[in-house]
Amino acid sequence: MLSASHLFLVFLGGVNALPSQIHLSLGGKPLDGSNVPSGMYVSWFEDSVEDGKIVKYGTTSDLNGQVTSTSTNYLKDHGYHHVALIEDLPCDMDLVYYEIEGDTTVRSFHRAPCSSPSSFTVSIFGDFGYLDSVQRPVKLKHRDGSPFDGLEPDWSAQYSRDSLESMKDDLDFMWIVGDIGYVDDSFASNPLKFTYEEVYNNWMGWMQNITAAIPLMVSPGNHESECHSPICVSREFKYGRHLTNFTAFTHRWNMPSEESGGNSNMWYSWNYGAGHFVSINTETDWDGAEEEGTGDSHIPWMKAGGFGEDGEFLRWLEADLKAAAEAKAKGEISWIIVGGHRPYNTIQTMQGVEGWFKEYGVDMYFAGHSHSYSRTLDIDSSPMYIVAGGAGCDEMGPSKDSLLLGPVGSDLIESDRYSTGVLTVSDSKLKWKLIDSIDGSTIDEVEITK
Repeated sequence: MLSASHLFLVFLGGVNALPSQIHLSLGGKPLDGSNVPSGMYVSWFEDSVEDGKIVKYGTTSDLNGQVTSTSTNYLKDHGYHHVALIEDLPCDMDLVYYEIEGDTTVRSFHRAPCSSPSSFTVSIFGDFGYLDSVQRPVKLKHRDGSPFDGLEPDWSAQYSRDSLESMKDDLDFMWIVGDIGYVDDSFASNPLKFTYEEVYNNWMGWMQNITAAIPLMVSPGNHESECHSPICVSREFKYGRHLTNFTAFTHRWNMPSEESGGNSNMWYSWNYGAGHFVSINTETDWDGAEEEGTGDSHIPWMKAGGFGEDGEFLRWLEADLKAAAEAKAKGEISWIIVGGHRPYNTIQTMQGVEGWFKEYGVDMYFAGHSHSYSRTLDIDSSPMYIVAGGAGCDEMGPSKDSLLLGPVGSDLIESDRYSTGVLTVSDSKLKWKLIDSIDGSTIDEVEITK
């Protein structure tokens, strides 16, 4: 059954009459004496309204505070992406109500607690598509009827979406470590139509029931880099050039990069409870990065990279990890958790990064990219490397297997089931569970204690 918030999404003359695609992300400079974000970015989409929308907020439905949005448009005739930052919320404020101008729905979120809670829970995963092959069948096929390389005839992201819905009341935030919606593959369902923006909008609307209540943090993946559909390539100046170099990703999302000295949504960090979280850029801005120079298709005119000065990203990363290690030594945090799109084999090639992970005491590194699950077995060796890339997309078919040990002689546990992960964090323990998106069972579970 549709919720009231879904039922109010009406269309008048083809123009969306209400703010849509509402999503939250942690943000705002910490208050004095605190180290966690003091508020929340509230982001949404509108077809025709530019800057200046009001977001009211308060501790009850009597909303006595307000902030004003700014907006951006990165593709002509394709709407405006708004953001308003609610910040400097007092530490004793827990549940915060908010209302976006033009929509009478009053929603709510929880402020990040200033003092470390007994525990908190975050869902972490990557490589998450939109709907499934029944609702969005792959039509781009070889002459023999098989999908083009990399695409699957039978796939689903719906299982993970439904699983997240069932867990949302128990989650404090979510983190997608790259490849959000697989919108650059969207032309596979309609090769002769410009589908990139439509599918991105639909994915965000599909997730709104969760993301309007729970912060969603995101990291860049290779599928964020560009639109390389036949229409984007053939209509280079109308579509293609406007959608290169992670443009949609850097304009639709609003992460706490300014608060952490990072860069747009490409790299940033934040604290929550006993954890310091670092979102890194495995795609650009370091020597040998796959998308440094050109995007995922490597079409020469589809440029990518150069978000910072030479060496800026890696200097920032080492400084951030060093500061986190010092905070850890003082007892201000207990854990350092890093996430990026690409797995360990990429970390090995990033100048200095693998060594910094060990030197500065990173406890866990989460990645996607591989459409499967794996983790290192040794819980006494830091960091633990975890790939949680099995949320489901049009490049991942179904599996009948559950959990397998890695190849003989390896130090891995592996699974290729549709799944997402849940990390529970306390001062003394990290507890990781991989949840089967189809039946809800626990596929894998591990704890690290101090």
